[in-house]
Amino acid sequence: MPRQSIELSENIKKSLDKMASTFGMTQNALINLAVTTMVVKYDAEGTRIFFDLISPPTKRK
Repeated sequence: MPRQSIELSENIKKSLDKMASTFGMTQNALINLAVTTMVVKYDAEGTRIFFDLISPPTKRK
């Protein structure tokens, strides 16, 4: 499998470590899941997926 290096801020790296521990997954597995999810959503919905990522959250009633 090809490798890809990424740079993460210290805060994100710490949060990723905590998340991996909580779910019993490796950091690599979580990153792979996140990227795969984004690619699949992009294939299905196009650039519209980015609006959800950059839009401020809305309150649900």
